[in-house]
Amino acid sequence: MKADLHAHSYYSDGDLSPKELAQYMLDAGADAFALTDHDTMAGVDEAEAAAKQLGLKFVPGVEISSYDGCDIHVLGYYVDSSNPKFKKFDNELSESRELRFKRTIQLLCEHGMPLDYEKVRALARRNPSRAHAAMGMVDAGYEPDVKSCFDKWLRAGGDCYVPNEAITPVEAVRLICDCGGIAVLAHPVRIRMNPNKLPPYIEMLTKNGLSGIEASYKQAQEEAVRRFAEIGVKNGLFITNGGDFHSPTRSRPVPREISQETVKALKLL
Repeated sequence: MKADLHAHSYYSDGDLSPKELAQYMLDAGADAFALTDHDTMAGVDEAEAAAKQLGLKFVPGVEISSYDGCDIHVLGYYVDSSNPKFKKFDNELSESRELRFKRTIQLLCEHGMPLDYEKVRALARRNPSRAHAAMGMVDAGYEPDVKSCFDKWLRAGGDCYVPNEAITPVEAVRLICDCGGIAVLAHPVRIRMNPNKLPPYIEMLTKNGLSGIEASYKQAQEEAVRRFAEIGVKNGLFITNGGDFHSPTRSRPVPREISQETVKALKLL
C-alpha cells in the first residue's frame, strides 16, 4: 500500500481544501493519506468524506507544534477532537498562535518590512502561521517567494522567528494518547538537536507513549531514513512516510510503500 501520512490543507498553512487534497493524493498515486494540519483537526471530516468518495483509505490526524530547545513536531492520528483535553489544547494553541503571529509581524516591521496585519491575517482560514506571514511578504514584494522568506527571516533561529513554546513534546505525546490517538514523531531529520542526544530523546518520548517515527520524509537521503528507521526499530516504533505536502506550487505528495506493521498500526487493513 502506498501512503503519504503527512499533508496540510488550507485549515493550517496549505493551499488546497481537504477535498482538493484528497483528489491530489489520488492523482499522485496514493492508496491512503492522512490530513495533519498544524494544531487543528478542522478539516478532517471534509477530507474523510472526499477520501471515501474517491476510494482512498484515510487517516485523520493533526500535527502538534511543540518545543524543547528546538522545534519538535508530533503527529497525532485518530485523536478524538471532541475530548475536553483536546478542546482545551485547541483553544489555548489558537490564542498562542495569534500572539506568535502578531509578534512575527512586529519583528518584520522592525526589520523594514511592514505588513498590514489585518490583510495578512485574512490569508489564514483558521490559525495564522509563518507561512501566512511569508505570503504577505511575497505579496508586498519583500521577497520573491515563500522559500526565501523562510530562509532569510522566518526559519528557526532567523531574525523574525518566534518559537512556539506553548507545549513540550512530552506533553504533546501524552495529550495525543490521552485523547485516544496514536503519537508519531514528525520529520526527525529536521530536528535541530545534537545528533548524539536525539536517540535517547526519542527513547524518552517512547516511554511517554510515542508509537511511531516518520523516518521516511520527503526526499530525505537513504542514510537518514535508515538511521531513523533503526532508532525506531530499537524502540519498538512503527515506521511512517510523510511528504509534508502544502501546495502544488511548492511540492508534491510523496506516496511510498508502507509496511504491514504500519498498515495494521494505522488501521488501514
